[in-house]
Amino acid sequence: MADFPSSIWTRIIQFKKDPEQVKDQIVRRYQRPVYEFVRAQGLAHEDAEDLVQEVFARIARDEFLEKADRRKGRFRSLLLAVTRHVIASFRRYELAAQRDRRKEVPIEDLEIPGEVPPDGHFDRLWVKNLIQGAMERLKDDPALRALRLQLEGKSYQEIARSLGKRETDVTNFIYRAKQRIRVEVEGMIREYCGEAGVEDEIASLLQYL
Repeated sequence: MADFPSSIWTRIIQFKKDPEQVKDQIVRRYQRPVYEFVRAQGLAHEDAEDLVQEVFARIARDEFLEKADRRKGRFRSLLLAVTRHVIASFRRYELAAQRDRRKEVPIEDLEIPGEVPPDGHFDRLWVKNLIQGAMERLKDDPALRALRLQLEGKSYQEIARSLGKRETDVTNFIYRAKQRIRVEVEGMIREYCGEAGVEDEIASLLQYL
């Protein structure tokens, strides 16, 4: 996973110098929560992939990146707004297509666009993505193995037996792993927020950590 400098906004500002690298980094790091959010709307895998590509195509446009201003909102909020707009456009297109087929399709079989879930749903996916990224960064940390086993449903006794450690050691490992993940997540938030507004962003996502 490529590292960002102190802020993703710094990369956005540098867009003209290296546009393809900026686009690639943004897509690789943030496409997962966007894809899962789109899929949660009941869209097929193929449609979801197309919409994700459209989301990042819009964000990667020169004029979009040049106008992006971190003082006007968080990058997460910006990405969510674009995603919502793309989903809404797709639903309008689909509904229009269904109306054109009214003579061939029974009215009761027409699909009516559903409501886009509240922001909390996207935020949970966003934090999940950050945690997964943090765990990837800490993959060589021995304490992380204990946490992974716990997430697999193993008991402290089973984890201790698997690691050849005492249960008290397992407790310490899991606590340490969670703390390190939290530090990594906060660091990743700083990468896309910068120092401006980072505390507010952390506070807004704290309930999902």
